[in-house]
Amino acid sequence: MTITAEQITQFNQNGYLIMKSYYSQEEISRLQQAAFNDDSLYERAWDKKDAQGAVSKVCLWQKTGDDFYSMFSRGRRLVEVCETLIGEEVYHTSTKIMMKEPFVGGAWEWHQDFGYWHRDNLMLYPKAISCMIAINKATPENGCLQVLKGSHHLGRLDHNKTGDQKGAAIEFVEEAMKYHPLVNVELEPGDVLFFHCNLLHKSNQNRSSEPRWSMISAYNAITNQPFKPNEAVYYPLNRVDDDAIINWKAS
Repeated sequence: MTITAEQITQFNQNGYLIMKSYYSQEEISRLQQAAFNDDSLYERAWDKKDAQGAVSKVCLWQKTGDDFYSMFSRGRRLVEVCETLIGEEVYHTSTKIMMKEPFVGGAWEWHQDFGYWHRDNLMLYPKAISCMIAINKATPENGCLQVLKGSHHLGRLDHNKTGDQKGAAIEFVEEAMKYHPLVNVELEPGDVLFFHCNLLHKSNQNRSSEPRWSMISAYNAITNQPFKPNEAVYYPLNRVDDDAIINWKAS
């Protein structure tokens, strides 16, 4: 998958890029079937409370393998676009499935991923990127992602504990909102959002009767490896071709 010079400029200016219908209906149907019927996701998930105590579930892992989900995170379609946007070779640091259940799915406070990756994962530079695959539809009603357009230019903000989460210092967020428009990132199943690690983003609680699930894979520049060992340590990323999702079979 290649992207245009205009799309690269858009990412650099805005801090994010939406790619519509990035995965085919057949590919995303396979992902929906796998995720919605995978009891282990619930068994391994963390409950993350927002400031009001509402819960979102997150299942996260660091290493890729030969499982079905890894056909996405190892896919050239994601990895090579990330490298184009970051401008360097990258490696995979984590994949997580975000599960916002109907009516009860909690919010995520305003934050930058680099706000805690910098300290928790000892990444020196903001040379990391996330890719969010919409497993089902994301709308304002079910708590779609919200971003402050262009806010990655602010640099890293201080982050504090908010509920079970780490949120950006609210006085800086409120000031940033005067200059950076808030955008609801509405997605259809199979759409992908690429976003810079310093982009301020959040999501509201799911007040709808429908769940909102997404899969987010994160990548870091190889030159930006943690300066002390931790879970974001480098290991080789064995890429797979675009047909790996359709051709995958359980062993």
